[in-house]
Amino acid sequence: MRGHRRFGFRRKHHRRPHGLCLSDLQAGEKALVTTIGGSEHFRIRLMEMGLLAGDEVEVSKYAPLQDPVELIVKGYHLALRVRDAAKIGVERIDD
Repeated sequence: MRGHRRFGFRRKHHRRPHGLCLSDLQAGEKALVTTIGGSEHFRIRLMEMGLLAGDEVEVSKYAPLQDPVELIVKGYHLALRVRDAAKIGVERIDD
């Protein structure tokens, strides 16, 4: 662990919303946003980009190294870091 601090790597513990998170979904799955956690600045930024609680999102794809994740929200594509997607609680929608 000592060497990791030297290079700036730290383990960060993020509080996850209860239940399923957006980062838990696979490509092609759809979900309904239930909660948005994180700081107030983060929640406002998502709201400015059009992602609100109650919206339907679809996971389009993950980047080759699994970060970021590309989402389809209201007909447009939105890329989020996986650690930010872990702050968003969702409910899976069955087709």
